[in-house]
Amino acid sequence: MRPTRPPTAELADRYRTRGAWRDRPVAGYLRRAAATWPDALAVVDGERRMTFAEVDRQATALAAALHTHGIGQDDVVSFQLPNRAEAVVLFQAIMKVGAVAHPIVPIYRGHELRFILRQARTKIVFVPGRYRGFDYPDLYRHLRDDLPELREVVIVGDGADESAPPALTIAWETFLSTAGPDPETTVRALPDPDPDQVCLLLYTSGTTADPKGVLHSHNTLVFENFSMIDRFALNERDVIFNPSPVTHITGVNCALVLPFLLGAPVVLQDLWDPALALRRINGNGASFAIFSTPFLTGLLAAVEAADATAPSLRYLVCGGAEIPDDLTRRAAGRLGVVTRMYGATEGPSVTAADRWAPAGIRTRSDGTPLAPTEVVVSDGSGGAAPPGVLGEVLWRGPDTCLGYLDERLNDAAFTPDGWFRSGDLARFDEHGALHIEGRIKDIVNRSGEKISVHDVENLLGEHPAVAEVAVVAGPDDRTGERACAFVVTSGTEELTLEDIGAHLTAREVATQKIPESLFVVDTLPYTVSGKIKKFALREWLRDREGNAQTAAGMTVLAVHER
Repeated sequence: MRPTRPPTAELADRYRTRGAWRDRPVAGYLRRAAATWPDALAVVDGERRMTFAEVDRQATALAAALHTHGIGQDDVVSFQLPNRAEAVVLFQAIMKVGAVAHPIVPIYRGHELRFILRQARTKIVFVPGRYRGFDYPDLYRHLRDDLPELREVVIVGDGADESAPPALTIAWETFLSTAGPDPETTVRALPDPDPDQVCLLLYTSGTTADPKGVLHSHNTLVFENFSMIDRFALNERDVIFNPSPVTHITGVNCALVLPFLLGAPVVLQDLWDPALALRRINGNGASFAIFSTPFLTGLLAAVEAADATAPSLRYLVCGGAEIPDDLTRRAAGRLGVVTRMYGATEGPSVTAADRWAPAGIRTRSDGTPLAPTEVVVSDGSGGAAPPGVLGEVLWRGPDTCLGYLDERLNDAAFTPDGWFRSGDLARFDEHGALHIEGRIKDIVNRSGEKISVHDVENLLGEHPAVAEVAVVAGPDDRTGERACAFVVTSGTEELTLEDIGAHLTAREVATQKIPESLFVVDTLPYTVSGKIKKFALREWLRDREGNAQTAAGMTVLAVHER
């Protein structure tokens, strides 16, 4: 798989000259860690402990098995796994064989999987057995006829059915047994991938109906993690705590890549439980974590309920939602330094503040650019807006992605000279700190997971009781934002949350995409050109009793919320 939008030769030369691109494949860092610190702790998964040498040995065996099954450079290996040690081993095995890792968030179901697995041309996918009460092997058996290139589904845990040929599912242990007698020799003989080769395919939902496949190379992924090491002064004495999904860009970096560049362990947590998180942080001496604001809210509540502290924590880095001043104040006394970071799957670390920045910059801005990444706020005319003036954020840097798998999306997303159009509205202040003020993109940012409302609207429009529909982001104390559906019904029949939930579930939509608020209205507000005024709906949600209701020009007939 080649990049669809490689950087210009001038930019590539600049990144190499500055040492941002180190021209070393991701797998080289596991080899270095295993050779330098073989007995040092690398992964903590509940009661399981793995050293760097053990991760290297298991990843080598799995890489040999992948090779035996015909996986080589440019092949896509997908995985829809929770935060388990097997996900770390698998990612590193994919890097060793020179293939492309394709993490898939566990919430995706048939509707999303058919599209992304078909577009990615996945040959092998790794999934859990039953997870959170859901049967993944059964899901993939039903998808089999729609994915002709999918040869095998490897099951981590119970659920594989190898009895009826041609079998689609195979157990993890059975797959590993195909590694051969000497996996080390097999893997050592494989050619190293080009550091500019794509190594990560990660789908992100935006304003379009379908997810967008983001491409990263070894060089962009390695720089991304070294930029965090440099900004936050991380070293081998740190312990990373990672509750973010390993199938999300934050989890990919913090759990699958960063530990092996740093020589420091990662403590995994799967199901979010704030009290358990506190025990794992204190029990393992965790010092660094990146997660969204709702995680911070829950962790602080657990600390306050236990009248405890987390003395080992050096950094809690938050992104994806505002950090209320009261939350920052309370966290500072219990959890140490809280700071912000801004980025996206297309460029994970664009701006950030470190512990030495003034409190106002750390928690009331999104920080300053991580050089040599360049950031501008566009004035809309090809220039840069002055401080204090809102505009769209554009950036380019060594961790900017190499485009989308569907290269038709690139022209709209990138300028000819390599700037990524973020769709986010922001301003710079007089100190050079960035302040994100809103989004052009029409998405719901639910606990850091960006959900396309276009997709949900299209499917809701198929419901026989729905005449018109608009879905917008509304405030939510727990997740930051929730999907709110405004519906004009086609008749006198009632429409409830249960109705639209059942409708979307029947179409195999991820649970997190299903609206949590339903407002049945007599009309939707339109512009003179016939477009729905979603800004009026968002204003109404922020102030239901105030002037926004009049501005929206609608009467709410029924409200259903949970």
